This record gives sequence, structure tokens and C-alpha cells, in this order.
Amino acid sequence: MSDAPFTAEHGGIADRGEKEVGIPDPQSRTSFASSASRQFHRDLVIACIALLGITLHIVFRYIFHTPGFAQVLPLYLTLILGGVPLVFRLIQKGLAREFGSDLLAGLSIVVSTMMGQYLVGAIVVLMLSGGTALEEFAMRRASSVLEALARRMPQTAHRKTATGITDIEVGRIAVGDALVVFPYEICPVDGVVLEGQGRMNEAYLTGEP
Repeated sequence: MSDAPFTAEHGGIADRGEKEVGIPDPQSRTSFASSASRQFHRDLVIACIALLGITLHIVFRYIFHTPGFAQVLPLYLTLILGGVPLVFRLIQKGLAREFGSDLLAGLSIVVSTMMGQYLVGAIVVLMLSGGTALEEFAMRRASSVLEALARRMPQTAHRKTATGITDIEVGRIAVGDALVVFPYEICPVDGVVLEGQGRMNEAYLTGEP
């Protein structure tokens, strides 16, 4: 943001309209956000189930010293309620040829269950679902920051002409236009300062911290 008016010559990003930046359809963007939100909540629930099952297994085994079946019952429930949905999802991704490191985690769940290592399988379920939930949470935070940045983008600019200053839409700015940025306004486009002075927070222009 500037402390004094200055004039800048636009030297790059000529059009911020829909054709240039490829603004997605609002309906598809809402649908994608809703699907991501459901996926996040499912992974979070599975992670909580896995954590609870592992905790109960440790308590039953090392504190109450319960018989064998009662010790592994929480692990059974963890693998059924958490492991089966995860493995099923990974099978779908494999059939769609979407291969990743999470497929190895799914294979580890299956192999550890077949070998009777139910605690290991439950830990893998916790790692896989918890890691995915954390990744989705970080992506949602980053998306919200970018959306807030987009909402701050100016819709109009002050173009300096021979007859004076004219307000125009941002999409009508052309390379070589001389723009005036008044105090505490956000610069609508990139450019080179021609005259005047001031201070500017470039984070709102570049998107960088």
C-alpha cells in the first residue's frame, strides 16, 4: 500500500479477465470444495477411530491385563472400521492407475493383518488417515488464504491520460498504460514506477508472504 500517489506504467499482466486467468466455474468449484470437505472429515474420523483403538489396546493389555481376545478387539474394530475403507479407496485408485506411496501403506495394512500383526496394521491406518487429514487441512488453509487474496483484488484502476485520470475496469488495462495508485490502494497490476514515491506491500500483488 502506498503513502502517496504515484504513477506506474503497466508492463506485463495485461488482462485479468476470465479468459486470461481461467476462472473456474463457481458451481464446479463449490462441488470440488464439498467433496474435499467430506474426504477430510472421513479421514479425520478414521484417524480418531485408529487412535482410540490403539489406546484401548494398550490400556487393556498393559494396565488391566485382560485376556487375549479383549486385548485385540479394539484393533479388530480399527481395521474393520478404518482399514477396510482405506484399502477399498486405494484399490479404486489403483484401478484408475493413480499410483502413489499410499498404495504401499494399503499393502502394509493387508499384509500385517494376514500375519496377525494387528497393532502394526492399526498404526499404519492411523499414519495413513492422519497424514491425509493433515495434508487436506493444510491445503484448505492455503486455499482460504488465496481466496482472501483474490477477494482483495481491485476491480477498477485509475488510468492517466492527456485529459486527466479516468477510472476503468481492471480487465481493460493494456500494456503501456500509465496508472495512478492513490494512498492505501492496492496496485491492480504489475508495472514500473514513473513518478512519485511511496511504500507498498508487494504481498498483495505477488501473493508471496
